[in-house]
Amino acid sequence: RHITLDRSMWGTDQAASVEPQGLQRLVRDVRIIERALGTEEKTIKKSEISAIKKLRRVNDI
Repeated sequence: RHITLDRSMWGTDQAASVEPQGLQRLVRDVRIIERALGTEEKTIKKSEISAIKKLRRVNDI
């Protein structure tokens, strides 16, 4: 994104740019999305083991 001090300033990119407050919101929202996406690591939680054993008939977990 382009950053500007004031979107009403003269220039071709000003209207499509983000002001400091908008940049703060953008960074905050990206951080929230990063946390929501989590990690690529896949693990089996203790609370899931009994269901896995029952539904998949796996005994070696």
